Amino acid sequence: MYDINTHYKFIAARFLLELNTAYLSKLFGVPLSKINRIETNTCKIPAIYSFALNSLISKEEKSNEIYKSLESDDLEGFCRKIDRSSKISRLSCSKCHSRNLHVMKIKEGVYFIECMKCKKTMYSSKDSAIRYYAWQNNGIYLSHFLYNKK
Repeated sequence: MYDINTHYKFIAARFLLELNTAYLSKLFGVPLSKINRIETNTCKIPAIYSFALNSLISKEEKSNEIYKSLESDDLEGFCRKIDRSSKISRLSCSKCHSRNLHVMKIKEGVYFIECMKCKKTMYSSKDSAIRYYAWQNNGIYLSHFLYNKK
């Protein structure tokens, strides 16, 4: 288990899970203002939130890569550059909602997505497709370029 005890670790974990603050507050059953106060470092992070985030990470297919990224990347630098209020979209199959996808770049900004579970094919140019493509080929890592439009 990874100890998520600082605001920048909290932000990084949320972004690696590709969760919005509104969705995370709903998941935790707390007001949105509580998540915002944690992320602006104006209140302490209760240990139960660290357990909850670790539980969410452990349910991900690539949980080991997420933990490795949380340990090795420059989390403070990422948190200074990221726009925390940006909406994060999570790439999943529109038919079965699986995250077991294969993403291929067709041309600049357009990605072909195939669900490995139900074999549905999709096309996308969203940030989530760019992020999934980068993570699929280079491993999961934190980069503010993967979350903000260029």
